[in-house]
Amino acid sequence: MTIRTIKGRIVLAIVLVGCIPLLIGLVLAHMSGMQSLRDVIGGNLQAVAVQAADRVTMLVQSEIQGVRLLGSAPLRVRQPVEAANNSYPQDRAKTERLIQERMQVWEKGNETAAGLLDRSLSRFLLDTKIRSGDKVVGLLIVDQHGALVAASSEPDHYSFDGEPWWKTVRAGGNDNVYLSGLISAQEGSFRTPEETIDIAVPILDDRHHAVIGAIKASYRFDTLFGMINQIRIGQTGHAMLFNAAGEPLVCPILPRQAHRIPSQLMTMIVSSEPGWGIAADDGHGGTDTVVGYAPVTGLTLPDNTWHIFVRQQPVESYAPIRDQLRNLAAIGLVMVGLLWAIGRYVATRIARPIQVLRTGVEAISRGTYDGPLDLKTGDEFEDLAVAVHRMADKLQASRLELESLNAELTHRVEEKTAEITRQMRKLELSERLATLGKVASGIAHEINNPLGIILNRIECMEADAAQTRVTDEVGRDLVTIRTQAERISRVTRSILTLSRGTVSTLKPLDLNCAVRTCVAMAGERVAALSVRIDARLASELPPVMGDRDRLETVLLNLINNAIDAVTGFTDQGVIAVRTARMQINGDEWVRISVSDNGPGIPTAILDRIFDPFFTTKPAGQGTGLGLFLSYGIVSDHRGRIEARNEDIGATFDVYLPTVGLGTPVHEGAPWGLQEKS
Repeated sequence: MTIRTIKGRIVLAIVLVGCIPLLIGLVLAHMSGMQSLRDVIGGNLQAVAVQAADRVTMLVQSEIQGVRLLGSAPLRVRQPVEAANNSYPQDRAKTERLIQERMQVWEKGNETAAGLLDRSLSRFLLDTKIRSGDKVVGLLIVDQHGALVAASSEPDHYSFDGEPWWKTVRAGGNDNVYLSGLISAQEGSFRTPEETIDIAVPILDDRHHAVIGAIKASYRFDTLFGMINQIRIGQTGHAMLFNAAGEPLVCPILPRQAHRIPSQLMTMIVSSEPGWGIAADDGHGGTDTVVGYAPVTGLTLPDNTWHIFVRQQPVESYAPIRDQLRNLAAIGLVMVGLLWAIGRYVATRIARPIQVLRTGVEAISRGTYDGPLDLKTGDEFEDLAVAVHRMADKLQASRLELESLNAELTHRVEEKTAEITRQMRKLELSERLATLGKVASGIAHEINNPLGIILNRIECMEADAAQTRVTDEVGRDLVTIRTQAERISRVTRSILTLSRGTVSTLKPLDLNCAVRTCVAMAGERVAALSVRIDARLASELPPVMGDRDRLETVLLNLINNAIDAVTGFTDQGVIAVRTARMQINGDEWVRISVSDNGPGIPTAILDRIFDPFFTTKPAGQGTGLGLFLSYGIVSDHRGRIEARNEDIGATFDVYLPTVGLGTPVHEGAPWGLQEKS
């Protein structure tokens, strides 16, 4: 039996239908069991982390209390410190010189240096260190000036006035305690080859009001926090001590240099509250690991806080759920076997009627079908046999329907042919525009030659005018002639740009300046007409990236069209030019509006006014290219131009993006030309 037969497919379908709920059950059981197991493991690891953090806090606080008790001994500690303070002269300068002399003697390291210490108090500190066992590296006591009074062993220098621990104890008041972070080997006061941690407390006077000195104890870090190494969870779980910078302080598994702590894990465990989570990489070779963490509170550390991190190998953590999945998988295999046997029985019952139906259909296809099918099952198969018989009767009707469909297809082909014809007309129009561009290029070249001579002569005339005294009116006329000649030069360059398909160079532009220029030029035309131009420009208009000459061409075209619209239509024509800044979809744009009180634009042609060669002016007065070229120029500037009718007259709106909107463009960067969509 193969899957290509209907019988094989029925068997496969029955097996799949039975396996899907089984598979869903396995997945849900795995997800539910995994989540429950993670919750239990995470809660346990969090509790262990909290307990470990509390033990660290109690351990450090007990050592702080021990140092406090040592510093409060009146005869052993306080009296020698007071005696050392009383030995200084009253003058501050003399005291500082005395301390400097003692520092120099201490640096020499001879017998005189040893005589600077209180021998009795030093022996007491040494005995205290010995009684504390291996965890204490050294003890030292300083007076109110930070100078050394006694020590269990020789520290690295005599005066500790500049040490952070002494500044903290002296400035913090009676109850202030200094607790350092991890001090590297060969650093600290006693230069021990082991890592240490310092605890410093103030020595108070008899009334416990003033700080007369301080006592500092240096502990071996690993010995002091060795209890973290004793924390075990199952066979592979352990605890670690970290600081907030991500540096491991204590780890029973890997040396500190071998740790690789991912940033995602550090972000999780360096938290101000205890918790647990899933680490994609636990830094010990495990992935998808349940970890617990808790901050060590109650300690004032100068650099950063400490955190407890507890982990366990994922293999050990997820062992119970894997055992459960294996049992479910065994049950699933048994269920698949049963489904396969049931499927074969059902498929045999179903396949026989299908074979009968297949024989009848083949007879219909060959044209040898001569009667109803002999199939009496009393179910859907019998109904299907009746349907097949009816199908043979309706084949003739289907042929007629096919003929109708052929006719409809012919109609659609004709529609597509008409569409192609329209596209060909557009292609012809594009060729005409290309021809126009070539003609414009030739005209521009012909204009540039005499224009260059005009500009040269104007420069000569200006040079002569500068040497001779001419009237101000003549000077202004020369400037006006040169300005307009340069404008003709820029226009011819724009024509060459359009004909050659090159790019425009856009620079930051104040549109208000361009609008004022266009209004001034249009004012010369309306001076002889009963038309008034009303320009109201927005203040503090943001700059846009634009080609000023081309944008002025657009504005002049819109203003001239408005003048043509109102001329002869009303006794007093009004052209309103407005600029404004506005928000469109959260972006900042600049809008230029040109309105008139003319007859407006007929609704029937409103959608065609930007098409090339389309004009409403009489023959010989318009080319139909003004608005088309304006549309292209605005598109080149990443903007859009729209036309609408108002209650009186029509309005053209030009929208341009401000500098910084859309694709970043640097000053002077070229933008490619865009076609009208």
